[in-house]
Amino acid sequence: MLQAELDMLVLRAQQGDEPALLLLFEHYQPALVQFAYRLLRDHSLAQDAVQNAWLTTLKNLRALHNPVVFKSWIYRAVSWSASDLLRQGHIQLQRSSALSVDELVAEQTVNNDELTQALQGLPADEYQAIYLFYFAQLSVIEIALVQEVPVGTVKTRLFRAKAKLKVTLENTDEY
Repeated sequence: MLQAELDMLVLRAQQGDEPALLLLFEHYQPALVQFAYRLLRDHSLAQDAVQNAWLTTLKNLRALHNPVVFKSWIYRAVSWSASDLLRQGHIQLQRSSALSVDELVAEQTVNNDELTQALQGLPADEYQAIYLFYFAQLSVIEIALVQEVPVGTVKTRLFRAKAKLKVTLENTDEY
């Protein structure tokens, strides 16, 4: 969907147009759940984080003055929601026995990937910047809005993360 179409959907949703809101939901939901899963490493918690983010976003949608920033706005809401869930229930992340078989298989597949392991070794702020830039395809400005830092800080985080990944992946190749 083009950015102009998404902006129009945001404007229509702000006016109470439920079909527009549903289209926004359908467009962003899969990427938001994947982002939340990368932050929380738990499918159930990821779903909860995204649901909480949508609820918060819907309550405050009329306060959004520029529909162009909706994407970074919703990602920031997911990031906050994930942080809240981590603070509230850190113990839940420890219980692997409650994971479904599919989640365990997916987790093992992901953990076998060298890049994924290297990404997991990054500090949280650098990991989030890399994920948002390369996987969610947010611009540096949008990432700055999500992380609530200056653009220069995002650029520094991306630079440091790429350097660390390069070193880690080069060292892995030597074995």
